[in-house]
Amino acid sequence: MGSLMASSQTQTVPAWVTQMEAGSWYRISGSQPDLGLAPTPVGTRYLGDNDPALDRSLNPSRSLESRLRRWLGRYVKAPWSGRGDFRSITEAWNSAVLASRFGDSGSMVCFGGGHNNYFGSDVHAFDLATRCWSRISDGYVSGAADAYGAGAVYPDAVYPDGSPLPPHTYQYLQYNPISNELMLAKGQQEMGPDVVPTPIPHLFNFDTLQWRHGPKHPNAALKSGGFSAWDSHRNIHWVHSGDDGDSFAGFSPEGDNDDGSAGSWSLCHPGKLPKAADHNAMAYDSKRDLLLVLVHQHNALYAINPASPSEAAVRLDSLPAIAISPYATIEYCSVLDRFIYYSASEGDALYSITPPSEASWNETVTATWTWQQLSVAANSLNPVRDAAKYSNSEHNNLEHCFGRFRLVSYGKTVIAVLVRHIDSPVYAIKLA
Repeated sequence: MGSLMASSQTQTVPAWVTQMEAGSWYRISGSQPDLGLAPTPVGTRYLGDNDPALDRSLNPSRSLESRLRRWLGRYVKAPWSGRGDFRSITEAWNSAVLASRFGDSGSMVCFGGGHNNYFGSDVHAFDLATRCWSRISDGYVSGAADAYGAGAVYPDAVYPDGSPLPPHTYQYLQYNPISNELMLAKGQQEMGPDVVPTPIPHLFNFDTLQWRHGPKHPNAALKSGGFSAWDSHRNIHWVHSGDDGDSFAGFSPEGDNDDGSAGSWSLCHPGKLPKAADHNAMAYDSKRDLLLVLVHQHNALYAINPASPSEAAVRLDSLPAIAISPYATIEYCSVLDRFIYYSASEGDALYSITPPSEASWNETVTATWTWQQLSVAANSLNPVRDAAKYSNSEHNNLEHCFGRFRLVSYGKTVIAVLVRHIDSPVYAIKLA
């Protein structure tokens, strides 16, 4: 089966890529980037530079206290700031995607909030060619204080401007290169300490910079700790709800509906990975037509057959055994025909997972899959420790990675990109 094709676009290889040695981590942005690169321009240097609360046209001083805080150079909360402020976009259980068709060389794109942490629906992109951060959508910034958080109910899970109430995105975010869209599998009808999730998907188009949303699934429950993967053969966003929801379903973004929504859901299939689904990760193998799932609760790999989604997940044999961490991520690399595993708990370490060479589904899921630690240079920096030194954020969730580690390929060259905090550099490593 061949993959669906995205619209053609020639990607430019960023100049800094040619200077990289395979197996070394580098800072590629910020005030002190590596590779002899110039500092990123002020105002685009860090993700936090584009916090909409810092923009006085979006967040004017509404009181004497806020005017005084601004005069003293202190942070002024916005109505959408929540308790955690903008730093929650990285610190509070949130993900990112690599949008390969946004910018000459692709961009890492961040979106998220959740619970009481952050109510802003702004979207931010790190352009891999320019190494600059920008806010590409302001989100809903015109509401009064009572338009956000507990008590502010939106039945369709969208603010008045059409942007979604931002949940903790976990591994619910993926990128669709066919439609050039960020896909968010779930929605929130209300935020605050007792959030009200809803199975309404949302799509942000990078050509129009506009949001649209899908229909509500009639019986799926997409709640905390879920994960997802984009199926390039079928153009389906496969979603597992985590433990709280016990749901597995696929969303197709194709087609318009009479109610103004777009796309359609498949049937919901409960019972996959019971009580072992929170904070895992999933990726799609386009060569074998297989969904590979990290299951840290069982310290094992599982396979799901997208051609027969009602079947039970199959536990795989893999050697040597390593300790799979929660909040880790996994990406399939078609150039290498391997999966790449990364956990922030491992610091600078990367692992590849090599599928068996067998062709059929039954042969593939009964053969042995092979883990291998990838070579990292002895003098390479540790991006997790390095980012923590730069950052003034409250690091309550240092082990969180989710989708803020992504792969991008330029021909045969494969680069991994890592976003850590709103005030730390972006990191990259070339895979051998």
